[in-house]
Amino acid sequence: MTAVVDRLRRYLDEQAPPTPCLVLDVDAVVAAYRDLAAAFPGTRVYYAVKANPEPPVVEALAAAGAWFDVASVAEAELCLGLGAPAARLSYGNTIKKAADIARAHELGVREFVSDAEDDLAVLAELAPGSSVSVRILTDAPASVTPFGRKFGCDPDLAIELLARADELGLDAAGVAFHPGSQQLDPLAWDTGIAAAAKVFDALAARGVHPRRLNLGGGFALGYTGTAPAAAEYAAAIGAALRAHFPAGVPELAIEPGRAIVAGAGLIRTEVVGVSRRSATDEHRWVYLDVGRYNGLAETENEAIAYRIEPAGEHPPADGPVILAGPTCDGDDVLYQRTPYRLPLSLRRGDRLDILDTGAYTASYSSVAFNGIEPLRTYCVGGATPAVAPASFAGRHVLAEFGAVDPVVLDDPAALRTALRSALTEAGATVRDLLTHRFQPQGVTVLAMLAESHASVHSYPELGTAFVDVFTCGEAADPERAVRLLASALDAGEVNLSTVRRGGVR
Repeated sequence: MTAVVDRLRRYLDEQAPPTPCLVLDVDAVVAAYRDLAAAFPGTRVYYAVKANPEPPVVEALAAAGAWFDVASVAEAELCLGLGAPAARLSYGNTIKKAADIARAHELGVREFVSDAEDDLAVLAELAPGSSVSVRILTDAPASVTPFGRKFGCDPDLAIELLARADELGLDAAGVAFHPGSQQLDPLAWDTGIAAAAKVFDALAARGVHPRRLNLGGGFALGYTGTAPAAAEYAAAIGAALRAHFPAGVPELAIEPGRAIVAGAGLIRTEVVGVSRRSATDEHRWVYLDVGRYNGLAETENEAIAYRIEPAGEHPPADGPVILAGPTCDGDDVLYQRTPYRLPLSLRRGDRLDILDTGAYTASYSSVAFNGIEPLRTYCVGGATPAVAPASFAGRHVLAEFGAVDPVVLDDPAALRTALRSALTEAGATVRDLLTHRFQPQGVTVLAMLAESHASVHSYPELGTAFVDVFTCGEAADPERAVRLLASALDAGEVNLSTVRRGGVR
């Protein structure tokens, strides 16, 4: 990451913004996202927006094809306003008001995470037909900042909740868990995967078939130590999946935040003062203009030990220091137990650089504690190249499925669920679904999309279905939607053709 740090320092030296400030390399964010996506092929990579919701970051990740884990309606609106399709958003916070559920559904969000029956009831009422994953509790002994028991439920309860979701007409999509933030042990996912497999098996015995496993985030950064590479996490997780899902691995999702954005950020801070508590005290107290309340919340309990370096030239002699923030609060001490050494020549007005601070810094700042404003953020890179206009308005896919189970073809609920799921996973935003049941057999389901429309017409007596999907723009992939639908219906024969509509001349 030396090139990233050099680029950020060059910006700070040339522009000299007031301190404290965070500078982000947006290109480095996108590169980190692509590295994770490459390590986990075929997996949905949801960026945890709470890690850093800076608009250029979200916009660049949306353009790169990322999915987004949002914790609030405000985060959902941010992502949608910066180019992320609603179909790529998951409301991952299990704690949400009824009004927030209704608003998220109105915005087109159709994926939610839950861990309580009363939450499921509100989802069924205000976000009908949405996909729901139930979060389970797992141990996280090697996590630097574990979540405790605030989120998730016991796996046995998850079985009942997913069965209840199915009864309520929700899509019982799967199981979610999180191994704890800054998880340093790649084997830590095994416990959650094993528990999830038991939930899947128990539900299958009851006729409910979840299909997705959300592995959470937790992928660590080295900071002042070392952390496993993405490939090490992927290898350990892959082995656990094969061991606990021998009949076939479910659809996978991960929710990295820190691993995507932390290494792309640098905080420059000014030394406010240097003092000693006595003439014989070996440690100097170094006070900075950034502290726990305006950007460095993760120094609580000294959980995250950032790399800290002088921004200018100093003689090599150094000594031990205690680092503290600027507020009139006794808890605003950054590092007292963790050993840090800084130049003996360090004085008031000197600058320090705090590295790998792209995640959970500015987004954790208090609004105005002691009248100090939140951490300012500046971005470098991320310029979007000019894109030539498409030579067509949209893609129109027509398909015929054969050798399909007649019982499925005559089941309106099954066809609605399969069509919605296929369209959503292919990037389309389903605004509404209309269903008509023919006599004595046959069903038509029409989906109104933000991108245009889709339909499926079934002929149970022939074991056949005709499918029509038309989408404008590039956000949705109609061919993928058709193939996903064919898979969901277990079609023995599939014939499709694609036509580009609205060619520009």
